[in-house]
Amino acid sequence: MRNGIILYLCTQNAIDMSVSFTLEKRTNLHNECPIRLSWSFMGERYQSTLGASIKKEDWDEERRLVKANAQNHCGQTAEDINFLIKRVSTVVMGIEQDCVGSEFIVGKDMMKQAISDALAKDIARPEDIVERCVNGITSESEPTPRYYKNAGKYYQFICDAVHIYPNGGSFKILQELFGIRRRIAVPLDRFTQVRDGIMSSTPFAEVDKKEVFGR
Repeated sequence: MRNGIILYLCTQNAIDMSVSFTLEKRTNLHNECPIRLSWSFMGERYQSTLGASIKKEDWDEERRLVKANAQNHCGQTAEDINFLIKRVSTVVMGIEQDCVGSEFIVGKDMMKQAISDALAKDIARPEDIVERCVNGITSESEPTPRYYKNAGKYYQFICDAVHIYPNGGSFKILQELFGIRRRIAVPLDRFTQVRDGIMSSTPFAEVDKKEVFGR
């Protein structure tokens, strides 16, 4: 429990996921190295600093955690910094598990917001952060099937979607009809011939059922 809120954190001693934590080569005036995080997932990569620094000799490179009893010049203890590392790891792990299961695509904006939420001082539960990020799509089913074609592939319309975060954009969720049948989130401007004043040669064009299935 921390600040009166129960947190369900990644408890593994060594963090071994698609998010990694390393020390930057540069040092500050206190001879401490900033801790850097790098998250790579589904072809996207987001990098940032953890907001904490530590001396090189106080960093366990193998476990990627701060050694016990260490403390930086700001008064952050090993427990404080390792709490942040495991908290971020828990959020990342939750998002990856949920997104793989739902086949939604993680974007860099989502990654940035998730890390920002995980490091925020007004602590929210990691599972709540994951839910906001992964389930940030509102949809309403449509009774009449709609189909689209792009680059020789056919898709069925699933729902309209809106990113949970402001200015995150609007999308259409489409399901590939043949092949691996993946779901994709397509920005609305991909459905028009003109994008940002430029003619697009590969828009998602709506087609009828007969063209898709031949009947």
